[in-house]
Amino acid sequence: MSTAGVLLAGSLALGGLVPASAAQPLPAAAPAAAPGTLQAAAAKRVTQIKTTSNLNMRSGSSTASRVILTIPKNKTVAVKSQASNGWYQVTYNKKTGWISNKYAKVTKTAATGGTTSSAKSVKLWVTPKSTMNIRKGAGTGHAVVGKLSKGQPAYASSKTANGWYKISTQGKTGWVSGAYVTTCSKGCAIDAGPYTTNRAGLSDRYFTKSSGADLHASVNGKKRIGDIPKNSIVYRDAAWEKKAGPVSGWYYVRTQGADGWMKASALKRSTSAKTSNTSKITRSKVQKQANGKLPESMLVALSWDKEKTLIAAPAAADLGRLNSAFKKKFGKNLDIDLVYRTLDTQKFLYQELGSYIAAKPGTSNHGWGLAIDVPETYNYSFKGKYYKWLKANSKKYNWIHRKNLEEFRSNGSRNPYAEAWHFEYVGK
Repeated sequence: MSTAGVLLAGSLALGGLVPASAAQPLPAAAPAAAPGTLQAAAAKRVTQIKTTSNLNMRSGSSTASRVILTIPKNKTVAVKSQASNGWYQVTYNKKTGWISNKYAKVTKTAATGGTTSSAKSVKLWVTPKSTMNIRKGAGTGHAVVGKLSKGQPAYASSKTANGWYKISTQGKTGWVSGAYVTTCSKGCAIDAGPYTTNRAGLSDRYFTKSSGADLHASVNGKKRIGDIPKNSIVYRDAAWEKKAGPVSGWYYVRTQGADGWMKASALKRSTSAKTSNTSKITRSKVQKQANGKLPESMLVALSWDKEKTLIAAPAAADLGRLNSAFKKKFGKNLDIDLVYRTLDTQKFLYQELGSYIAAKPGTSNHGWGLAIDVPETYNYSFKGKYYKWLKANSKKYNWIHRKNLEEFRSNGSRNPYAEAWHFEYVGK
């Protein structure tokens, strides 16, 4: 979810300003500062200057940049940030640009950041309004250690007096300015880490009561998925619910390969789905339906699967036969992770995982309930015993692993679309 946006105030380096007087000697042109760079960290930062000459405000931090206007001599202006070459970013007459530090007298300074040792403990989620820097310390004078993308939640554990938050996200720890984030303590949108499986070691199992159940990013917030079928497996994740800020009447859950908030009233403890193709529906009939919009009557639950996963009715019997052979070989049932995906689900996964892993919405065999994903664990990987057996034997039961999903291409190069976990139904 990368976005190109605004960095922290004090980290934008757009250019600089030059003196306007022709009689005044010009400073040597300095190279424009790279975006996100600052003057070397110091105990104090410049917050206000006074011009010592009529001074050009420029669009960038060098004499090569376009002149925006001229600031008269002896004008006092506030400094927003300072580029690595020393030039100041200022605002004058409702215009913002850069001026040379060689023709400005410092009249006010401030500490570069808060004292991290005196930061107070908090339990919050912060979400940036635009892409921003993560810094080593609580101020713009500290080195950049990473980026936080627009809309990407991060958990905050401390807050300094100057409003900076210590955050942890995607393996990085650092500080971000509170001026550029929204905060949340209850029912929050969170980052629960990369997807593993629906169950993810969970056991508090539910099923959706009716078709069209909603999964939200936050309580009463944006919908991630809005068309979850009736009798879909849902696992409540109490640990992440606690960290996200519990809200009465809502559960933090994992379902459909996603995580988020669902209303407790939308869930039940057991499934009422049929477990066999009593209506004699064919694969051909299923594929005439809109992808990702199968009617409830065409879906059945796998009777031998503890998840009671929903699948297109014509594929259930052959998958049952494949499972029986698998169980005879390994003494256990197949582990089924994902099968039928609604259109909203496919849109979400396509956005989250990209085209190398998720098919374009409206084109996936999951959208007809005619494909299964097994867990992405070692035994189901290309080197695993379960995968090797399935690759060799699944075709006997009208299930195949397509050649275009194999680990290597025919020329020996690694296949970027490789998926050991995906099998498709080719029966009737």
